[in-house]
Amino acid sequence: MKKPSRLAYAYAVGRIRVLERKLITRAVFSEASEERDFTSAMKIIFDVGDFQEEMVKIQNSDELDVLIEKEEENVYRLMKELILEEDILSTIIDESRPDKALALAERAGNVFIKDYLRYKIDLLNIKILSRSKYSGLSPEDYFGLVLKGGFLEKRIFLQNYELSFSEIGEKLRSSPYNDLWTKGTDALEESETFVELERGIEDFLMTYLRRAKYIVFGPEPVFAYVLAKKRELSLVRLVGVGNLNHIPTEFLKQRISETYV
Repeated sequence: MKKPSRLAYAYAVGRIRVLERKLITRAVFSEASEERDFTSAMKIIFDVGDFQEEMVKIQNSDELDVLIEKEEENVYRLMKELILEEDILSTIIDESRPDKALALAERAGNVFIKDYLRYKIDLLNIKILSRSKYSGLSPEDYFGLVLKGGFLEKRIFLQNYELSFSEIGEKLRSSPYNDLWTKGTDALEESETFVELERGIEDFLMTYLRRAKYIVFGPEPVFAYVLAKKRELSLVRLVGVGNLNHIPTEFLKQRISETYV
């Protein structure tokens, strides 16, 4: 099947530009996390976002999950309407398994999407490395978890597993992951928390996706919007469930990552 021209995405990108304006900023999520009342928190998000009206009527986490599921279905429905290439559709669906999705992106010949997945593979390997070392996983068991296909060669993760966090940081010094590794592992050693590292990973990926705002024609803005909306829904759930469970505001704020806008 002939690959559609980038101009064929003119309508799709126009639709996405309108929808991007309705995405929620990190500051709004931070404000909502300060509310002690669940309904008030959801109303802050509802007032600036693009959600079904039932959001301000939900009372518990089960109802919130139902709402989020419906919103995700709407996003995928839009995606199927606007994406003109089957391989890119499949790539978005399989994005949570970037090593599998990478082959689809390569077949589609889309550099932006392929590079996103390669970054995600590296970042998953970084997460696996830190968690495996922290839990004391044996090298043999760890080796089977490392993914291939990222910008960093797989051997970097295999050969340096038994080094200290700071020594591994030296190996990553010239990579774009040096800062998030240093901050993340410092927090892990000082406070025994993965929050800093995991938020750093989400921030890195969202910062990359924002580049799609400057692409005039093509599938990239749709790809980026779908993932941005999925992340937005994750943050809605984080704030909502955190509020319902009376999680301290500062604890919630630490977990609120960068958003698309």
